[in-house]
Amino acid sequence: MGGRRTAGRQTLSGPAHLHSYTHLFCCLEDKNAALVPNRYAKERLAAAGFGEKRLTFKGSHTDSNEFLEFLMDAYPKLRNGGGFELLKISGTTRSRHLIVIPCPNEGYYVRYLKDPQTQIGHSTVFIRPMQRTLNLDPACRSEGDNVLIGPNQKCVICGEEFPFSRIKDHSNNCTRPSQSSGEVQIELTTERASGSQVRFESTFTGAQGNETTRARNTRHSVPPQEMLPSPEVVDIDPTEESGFSDWRIAPDPTEAAKMFKEDILSQHATGKSLCLTMDLGDSAAERERAVLTFYKKANVEWACPLTCTLKGDPAIGDGVTRHFFATIMSKLQAGFEMKFVPGGTLLFEGEQDHLIPSTSHLLLESDFFVVAGRMIGHSFLHDGPCLGGLSPAVLHVLFGGSPEEATIDIKDCVDLDIRETIKLLEGTAELSSEEKKLINELALSWDLPLVTCDNRRWLFDKLILHAVLGRTSRQVKQLRRGLKETLIWPLLTERKDTIPLLFPRASDLQCTPRMVLEKINWPTQDEDEDSEVSLEDSCRLTGFLRTFIEMASPVILGKLVQFWIGWNVLPRHGLDVTVVESNFPSSSTCFHQLKLPGHYKEYCMFERDILAAIWSTETGFGMV
Repeated sequence: MGGRRTAGRQTLSGPAHLHSYTHLFCCLEDKNAALVPNRYAKERLAAAGFGEKRLTFKGSHTDSNEFLEFLMDAYPKLRNGGGFELLKISGTTRSRHLIVIPCPNEGYYVRYLKDPQTQIGHSTVFIRPMQRTLNLDPACRSEGDNVLIGPNQKCVICGEEFPFSRIKDHSNNCTRPSQSSGEVQIELTTERASGSQVRFESTFTGAQGNETTRARNTRHSVPPQEMLPSPEVVDIDPTEESGFSDWRIAPDPTEAAKMFKEDILSQHATGKSLCLTMDLGDSAAERERAVLTFYKKANVEWACPLTCTLKGDPAIGDGVTRHFFATIMSKLQAGFEMKFVPGGTLLFEGEQDHLIPSTSHLLLESDFFVVAGRMIGHSFLHDGPCLGGLSPAVLHVLFGGSPEEATIDIKDCVDLDIRETIKLLEGTAELSSEEKKLINELALSWDLPLVTCDNRRWLFDKLILHAVLGRTSRQVKQLRRGLKETLIWPLLTERKDTIPLLFPRASDLQCTPRMVLEKINWPTQDEDEDSEVSLEDSCRLTGFLRTFIEMASPVILGKLVQFWIGWNVLPRHGLDVTVVESNFPSSSTCFHQLKLPGHYKEYCMFERDILAAIWSTETGFGMV
């Protein structure tokens, strides 16, 4: 007499066991939908009863009718679509394009979806109506539904009540005036500290209480008109928070970034100055060590005023600051001469527009990518050079995107041996034993299964994902941390259109002759009358300069601009040229002024000296 029961008796005495099938589905409303919905579209779909749901089917895996009814019960509105079709992501898991899953003659059923030849695996199955686009009206929810929608809220504009989850969307579009003219309340929500000074101007006109109110950074409750003795204007001058919210609504991302940076710098204008000193008498490695030591400091307010000093050079002013940022960002882009790792110290490796963080363990453990984030953000705050050419996949993850949804190019894989091994999985040609050996060695080293005919495409996705994003995830986190410390993160997260300004494509960083020529303010006839040189010499030298710019490569043009103003970023307000009595070309970087000697008679002599001048930017100012 024990409590033991045999498996055989249990099977004979009970009904046949049906295995469950759990999978992630996403129902679309548009009969012509061909792309994976983004996060905001998924939220709208979910509110209407569509969107993503992890469903568990308990029934016959070969019965298409039972599976159809199961999906209809999960998405009731789907019954009005005139049938449906199932879709999956085309190609890699990072693609947003959808393709139809071929439908068997008897209809879709679970065993068919689980078949490896269908190539669904664990990816999301999308459901699309066939004949009719379904409406996105909010789904009616039963009392037993666990979805939280909150209590009803009254609209302050039209007076109608809406669910808590819908009131904000309604208020953004509501234009109907309120029936009551009692209290008008305007609220502009900000993330700034309360108590900041604001400008508030209100004018009350009309017998029926027509109020026009303008407010910033605060909440005001305006009493009925009869309580006010007379119209008045309250004008309080803002000193700290003035215009801080304008960058959120500025239509142009460049202007939005400019507003944001000016606001951050003005808030920290009275903070303790940051002092960066570089001795031009030191070796290149020692100068790099001074820069790295400066950016390795912790708990620094990077938006505070910056003072840069070049020992061994009499130059002062903004030009010196530009020289510092040009040096810093060029080292970040091209690599440091200090050999922390064999072959030089490159923090970002790969081809242009496919750069990814170095996988060096030494650089990672030394927090070099936190330093890189501080450098990039600090330069951006001061309108300096940016880091160009980063891989779009790295940028996607850097700003919160899922690695599985990133679009990865095979060129993002820096290691050429790994790249060639992964490329063997492309296509459908049969793999040789040697090719399988190379792939399996790489897969096993990253804890992935051996290659088979069924998992070939899946293994390709996993290998390239790990090669590009898996091995650099910690570096990306450090880079994000460094950017946040420079206080520019709110701009980048709230205005995604400003990200290309911080991380442009390599081609966008290149200067062209037309870009430079359009910025130049050429000498005028009035200026030539007071010039040290004749009008003939002035015209000849400006002609030489124009010819030089028109024939120069992007690299030479970048160096010319750096020699001219201190860095290779074209200014907003133009470049000045003057012809003077001197021996060699020089510049006043603070005033964006290039000074050309008037003694050149032949272009070849001018070209020789101007090239010697612009390549002197590596050593400081005025050292030709």
